[in-house]
Amino acid sequence: MAVQDLSLEIAPKEIYGLIGPNGAGKTTAVKMITGLYRPTRGRILIDGIDLGAQPAVAKRLLGYMPDEPFIYERMTGREFLHLVGELYGVQASERTRRIDELLDLYTLRGVVDGYVENYSRGNRQKLAILASLLHTPRLLIVDEPIVGLDPESAIKTRDLLKAFAEQGGGALICTHTLPFAEQVCHRVGLLKDGRLIGEGDLPTLRHRAGLPDASLEALYLHFTSAHVR
Repeated sequence: MAVQDLSLEIAPKEIYGLIGPNGAGKTTAVKMITGLYRPTRGRILIDGIDLGAQPAVAKRLLGYMPDEPFIYERMTGREFLHLVGELYGVQASERTRRIDELLDLYTLRGVVDGYVENYSRGNRQKLAILASLLHTPRLLIVDEPIVGLDPESAIKTRDLLKAFAEQGGGALICTHTLPFAEQVCHRVGLLKDGRLIGEGDLPTLRHRAGLPDASLEALYLHFTSAHVR
């Protein structure tokens, strides 16, 4: 079983980090939350809407950026953003306004009208992040948000996620970059062998571990080591 008895709640204005070793079940959990996998038990509510019962309605409230985002290479970045916006039902005038607004978040104006096949790994990542925000989702789900990004873009991504939460959105981040998670997450959940073995903000996890000054990296090693139960 990939994920067992997993229960998560992400509040508005909260950034929640889901961390754990490879094979812990993070990707499976994310794919269930986004409706790509159907759970064998339980249910998923997005802003009170049951994903299983009303998938189209619930998914309109989601923004999702996978760890390997797919972008049509023979489209320009601007064309791709318009396509994503149209799929989410964003009107053309609103799409144009939102795209122009989002392009200011990263230095993409110089490449957005070129074909995606010529983009660097980092620029593809930035484009995928902007696409996930285009329809102003209530819940943003990002798998490895800063992999492939230069330091300046990683800082901008950190600030973008914080601003999204401050404006009332909720965010779920899966990452192995624990210093980044420590900077942006209000709470973290530690997943191991498909089970949630620890959850809380840093003070809560430090208290539970008996490590009052521990970093998230130290706490991760403590809770995921074989002898901890």
